[in-house]
Amino acid sequence: MEKNQLQRIVQEVLEHPKLSSDDERIVTRYTKRVILQIQAHCNRDDLPEALEAVASQIVEDMLIADGYIQSNKDVASITRGDTSITYKDQASTYQNTVEFMKNYECQLVHFKKIKLPTDSKDGRG
Repeated sequence: MEKNQLQRIVQEVLEHPKLSSDDERIVTRYTKRVILQIQAHCNRDDLPEALEAVASQIVEDMLIADGYIQSNKDVASITRGDTSITYKDQASTYQNTVEFMKNYECQLVHFKKIKLPTDSKDGRG
């Protein structure tokens, strides 16, 4: 992974309104993890420039899922008469995160490299 590429993704994530430059270390850590996950998923040693925006979105979503970025999405419903606020339970939040990550599959599949099996008879294996 290129250092410039890592910095571009980190800077894009830091543009989130609830993050500041003080959060750069944690954002860099999450970004490195996401890049490695994308590379492993796509069987690549590089990260195409077209996937930088996807990587930054995954980093933001991971930060929200881990509670580092507070989100109003934890509120399931609000009732005004006699004031009632219902929050989502952690199990459904986790399931939503898993489902969300599956949604990235359609963006990542275009960059996936297929590993072909080697045949010892062809002289390359």
